[in-house]
Amino acid sequence: MWDIVKGFFESLYGRFNGFLQTTLDIDGKVLALYDQFIVPLPELIKLVGMVFLGIVIVLGVISFVKKMLKLFIVLAVILAIVFFATQLNG
Repeated sequence: MWDIVKGFFESLYGRFNGFLQTTLDIDGKVLALYDQFIVPLPELIKLVGMVFLGIVIVLGVISFVKKMLKLFIVLAVILAIVFFATQLNG
């Protein structure tokens, strides 16, 4: 029984994925944009762009980690308040 259900969902996924590949062709469009805009640039511009992109990614990750740390602290404080409030009532 499990194999029939598993096969059904795998078939459904395969058909849907094939439909999206033929309809959207995301890989072809991305490679065409790369060939049109990036390849003609001089190597120095590509190097500067890579360094800039690396800096943006690193700073973005650091900012994301800082925000997640703040969220974790807020959730920990809320859970501590709830925990101690239930302990006082019980």
